[in-house]
Amino acid sequence: MARILFALPPLIGHLNPMLAVAAQLSAAGHELAWAIHTRQLGASLPDAARVFSLDAGDQVTTVVLPKVRGLESVRLFFEDYALPMAEQSLPLIEQAALSFKPDVMVVDHQMIAGSLVARKLGIAWLTSITTSASILRMSPMLDDWVAGQYAGLQQRYMPSEAESARVARPDFSPWLNLVFSIEELLGTEHARVEASYAFLGPAIGQGRREIDFPWQWLRDDCRHILVTLGTISRDRDTRFFEVIMAAIADMPNVQAVLVGPESLSVKAPANVLVRDFVPQVELLKKMHGVICHAGHNTVCETLMHNLPMIVAPIRDDQPVIARQAIDAGAALFMRHGKVSVATAKTTIHALLNTPELNHQAARLGAVLRKSSGAVGAAEHIVRIANVARA
Repeated sequence: MARILFALPPLIGHLNPMLAVAAQLSAAGHELAWAIHTRQLGASLPDAARVFSLDAGDQVTTVVLPKVRGLESVRLFFEDYALPMAEQSLPLIEQAALSFKPDVMVVDHQMIAGSLVARKLGIAWLTSITTSASILRMSPMLDDWVAGQYAGLQQRYMPSEAESARVARPDFSPWLNLVFSIEELLGTEHARVEASYAFLGPAIGQGRREIDFPWQWLRDDCRHILVTLGTISRDRDTRFFEVIMAAIADMPNVQAVLVGPESLSVKAPANVLVRDFVPQVELLKKMHGVICHAGHNTVCETLMHNLPMIVAPIRDDQPVIARQAIDAGAALFMRHGKVSVATAKTTIHALLNTPELNHQAARLGAVLRKSSGAVGAAEHIVRIANVARA
């Protein structure tokens, strides 16, 4: 049996795939431990999970939404969030690894501290990559800037390491990088970071939280749309939600479930249900289309249910994921910040009445459903652990 240490950032979308993988490993008898920020993620872990908390000190644990977009928002994400979190987490993850003595570590691609600790201590490790956009090169200027930031981080944490041993992208494992997506969504517009990849498809597990939902509200004589902007961006600006509600108000044979602030309920027409949280995977079984921010998990879950979508990307990797879904023929574009009611009506009508969108969504859904997901990830982790111990 292997001893496996997970190191993750305080983002639920990055934890959820690992919970599905951990369930596979735990059922096989492997010993697991978690290096996480317990204030944000502790309640989502299985009961009796062994946890090494990263909460000590003044932690950078909240993603502050930048006012800029595009590549500049990516730079600010590194500068204001990922790199400070790495600096603060390095000693804590090192303590966790020295205490737990794992055979292998599984490190999220945004938790660079875990990768550096594994390298310093000579522990085999795999990178967990929750979005296909993260394996793509950005721009030469931004790639060089990121490499420079990582070089400085490596020099500060491992000053005795030879400069020639430092790598431009230490967040990618030399052992294996687990990508919870499929190659059919990648496209050819951007080159990949050179590394060894295993494309697994999404790892979807059963969450611990039971979410009540009024299933009887969904009428059999209507077509149903799920509207969601994910957990980070949904409270940023209610205008997008208000435009969508106004557009759907004039569609008597359409019902929409909108995942957003409950304050929107007073503005919602009769055919729009506003909920703070929903059982998304179960709800998708009842839907005919999705309007979303192009978050990677939502896109994959939507396609796994053969559903077409409208993508309204906001930040970070979302424009890349949106373009992948559009280029694959399964999505339509909508401008998040400037969409009008008239445009929303036209786009929603196209979403529900374009057979080719359904055809391409079903094509990608078939590939996603055949992917190995959590089972495949668990097999790779155990294999690397066995190789490292041999």
